[in-house]
Amino acid sequence: MSGQTAAIFDVDRTLVVPSSMEKVFVPFLIRHGYLRAQDLARYVLLYLSRGLGGDASAAQNKAHLQGKDPDELERLAAECFKSKILPRISPEGRRCLEDHRKKGHLVVLLTGSLEPLAAQIQQEMGADLALAARLEVKDGALSGELEGRRPYGSEKARLVHELARTRGINLAESYAYGDHHSDYELLDAVGHPYAVNPDFQLRRWATERGWPILNF
Repeated sequence: MSGQTAAIFDVDRTLVVPSSMEKVFVPFLIRHGYLRAQDLARYVLLYLSRGLGGDASAAQNKAHLQGKDPDELERLAAECFKSKILPRISPEGRRCLEDHRKKGHLVVLLTGSLEPLAAQIQQEMGADLALAARLEVKDGALSGELEGRRPYGSEKARLVHELARTRGINLAESYAYGDHHSDYELLDAVGHPYAVNPDFQLRRWATERGWPILNF
């Protein structure tokens, strides 16, 4: 079977360690006055009203960004990336990604973090594509909602299959790297899956399936 070989990297806790980019970005936005008490209160109220729990569902909640300037967010994302996130990029992860680039593989970053942050790490790492959480803009301001579905869990696998169709990717010859049990379907979609810094559940699944386990 012919087709292009891809290398698909989760970002948070895979390439950027030990926590997610957004967990670094939100305190940065608070310190720079972009987010204020009323913005955080709006986030908390929505979180409680929906009865949400866990990191995955919390990450869907962007109410704290409602009414904010998207251009300013992009400027602050670039500033935060250079000062706070860049030092957190794993040297091992960087070398792994660069190795795929040298082999001519299509390098894809697939992350549930915000698009302005994903754009920064795409540029830094020289990745071909970055698929991330897109913020909806209405009348020139952020609406506090996501545009489309956040790349998380089964959505990551769906996006990879869509890329395979549109970009002619041979998934059986492709590689994927992820750290969290929610990345299982992404890893299972390719011929060469790698569990990186895996949580307990993904480590167990990787061991059962014979997938290599890496520490970045």
